[in-house]
Amino acid sequence: MKTISKFLAISVMTMFISCSSDDDAPQVINEEEVITTVRLLVTEDGTTNTQTVTWKEGVNGANNLPNVTLEESKTYSVKVQFLNESDPNDVEDITEEVIEERDEHYVFFDNSAVNGVTIASGNEDSIDSNNIGINIDTDWTVTAGSTGRNLRVYLIHEPTQKTGSTRADFGGETDVEVDFNVTIQ
Repeated sequence: MKTISKFLAISVMTMFISCSSDDDAPQVINEEEVITTVRLLVTEDGTTNTQTVTWKEGVNGANNLPNVTLEESKTYSVKVQFLNESDPNDVEDITEEVIEERDEHYVFFDNSAVNGVTIASGNEDSIDSNNIGINIDTDWTVTAGSTGRNLRVYLIHEPTQKTGSTRADFGGETDVEVDFNVTIQ
């Protein structure tokens, strides 16, 4: 009888332990997207003149930067696209995911080497829950006497803030970092 009581006690304890409620939801893992292409669609305000300037992984590097041509005393609407073109038959537009997850993303244009070009969130930009544009759509103002050089574009995942003048100001992780050459005429 003692053996049966011990067996019954162990069985009941095992049942309670194995059937315990685990209310913790599974952790959602947000896999980092593959970005092979960054495209700038640069439209001179008041016109339909659009330059499509594309950076491609494996094609563009320090000695072969894609070139954005701007003119002094003009303004431009610039849209950025992030693409995964690793399979040319199945191109994925990562921009859509960035817009959907706008609270977790920010595009930073480091134009510190470009003199006289101001970049600000545009009228058609995606706005996060804190009413901050994430810079998918920007307005570029080129002043007289501007000089061009390298412009670095960052897609930042989970920035700690969305204001600043250097990449370090934003925190978070860099999903992609690419350079464009800016020529001002």
